[in-house]
Amino acid sequence: MKLKVFINGKILPEDKACVSVFDRGLSYGDGIYETMKARDGQPLFLNEHLKRLRTGGRFLGLTGIKGFEDMIRGGALQKLLNANGLGRGEAYVKLLVTRGTDKAGHLPAKGISPTLIIIAKPIDTALIRGIQEKGVSAVFVDDVLPALPGVKSLNYLPSVLARMKANRRRAFEAIFVKDGFVEEGSSSNVFIVKGGRLLTPPLSGTPSEGVLAGVTRAAVMIASKKNGITVRETRLRPKDLYRADEAFITNSIMDAVPLVAIEGKKVGGGRPGMLTKLMQELLK
Repeated sequence: MKLKVFINGKILPEDKACVSVFDRGLSYGDGIYETMKARDGQPLFLNEHLKRLRTGGRFLGLTGIKGFEDMIRGGALQKLLNANGLGRGEAYVKLLVTRGTDKAGHLPAKGISPTLIIIAKPIDTALIRGIQEKGVSAVFVDDVLPALPGVKSLNYLPSVLARMKANRRRAFEAIFVKDGFVEEGSSSNVFIVKGGRLLTPPLSGTPSEGVLAGVTRAAVMIASKKNGITVRETRLRPKDLYRADEAFITNSIMDAVPLVAIEGKKVGGGRPGMLTKLMQELLK
């Protein structure tokens, strides 16, 4: 089935929803995006995703974020979900904002209009349920790193290359390591369990350092504190993951997924742990 796409205020068939070859999102990765899940026509954690979109937009100096947010809150997303037959069940939603079409060089021309896009497509719920139950493996990557890990920008090449490396090594995820410390996955945040406590790499005060402020990461931390589980942000080394009682990764589409092996070595006996399973239930 061909999908419909929201672009600049209109819902169009996917083969008609086109951007200019001069769009700065294509030329320079000059833009931001958010990925979220919708359930029965309603986006999950919408406020948190829009807040992060605004934060990234301010850092990049993008215009049009407020108008885009008004469109989304005004029903544009629900209309797109319904147009694609996704009013029931779970769906993948992606919001994109580029600086717009511009024939200038690196320095953006003045007065250009942003490109605003929403994509909604089905989720392979069977696949996600399978990895949630069985867990996944990962490898470490230290030869490529995100330039702006604190901003969900369209410049996603390091994560693409890292995920390709993981795939070549028959692993599901790639985990970035910088200066000997674990950062985040190519599309996920990382948690370990040690002595009944949750540990996760810290955020940073600058977008060029630390890890992305994941929406599901925050949800895990809030749920943990509400349920009496100690959670601490701390720097982790690869050896800490090997020695963990259990580990899991999170993002907005797959929620919490057990990390049962790293670099071919079992983590926590090579099977999903009890605290990971509890997190999965709390996130539901």
